Amino acid sequence: MTDVSMQASVRSAVRFLQRARQGDLSFVAVAFTVVFGSLLGIVALQTMIVQNRVELDRVGRQLDEELEVNRRLRLEVIELESPDRVLQLASDRLGMIRPSQRRYLPGIDPVNQVVAQPEKADPFGPGPLPEFLSSAPTSPEAATP
Repeated sequence: MTDVSMQASVRSAVRFLQRARQGDLSFVAVAFTVVFGSLLGIVALQTMIVQNRVELDRVGRQLDEELEVNRRLRLEVIELESPDRVLQLASDRLGMIRPSQRRYLPGIDPVNQVVAQPEKADPFGPGPLPEFLSSAPTSPEAATP
């Protein structure tokens, strides 16, 4: 570099610093504030991400534990509902026994069988009806005035 060009670059640097001192100092302060605020915001976001990841890991572990409890309870229900266990409890606790033979009731063929309908149902047994029932209307049409 020549001596003239070196002096020119020094003069331009001095002019830049003088201008920076006069009016551009506010620009530098604003730029510094923006950069500092951006860095602070990035740090805050990273902190929130880490906190949420820790919470997510905790919930994931709790979910795994609850799924294991659910699996064990389902297995217990299957064991409690097993037919062999039910038969064992029925005979031990309730004194039930298995029959030696099975008897089947004969079926009724509704096509060929005629079933007689009772004329009047009497929940009180044979004999006259109580007084409050004998005076009551028997059909819905008779009940309306």
